[in-house]
Amino acid sequence: VTMLTWCSGHSHTAQHFPVPESLFKEATVQPYIHNCFMTVHEGRHVYQFCIFFKQHLCLRANVLLSRDDHKF
Repeated sequence: VTMLTWCSGHSHTAQHFPVPESLFKEATVQPYIHNCFMTVHEGRHVYQFCIFFKQHLCLRANVLLSRDDHKF
């Protein structure tokens, strides 16, 4: 997934920050995005992810996460 970023300055050492809002729908219901960090240990390998998500009562259920009438 390609995500827009914004830069903290003009130098090549400036930090870049993701703009996940550009990828999510229903901005009128909830314009902001939550995030959390997840670390997965698989054998000797360690993978780190930053997970972006929305959580609002008026948003539609995520069909990829909902099954057997359990909503996550």
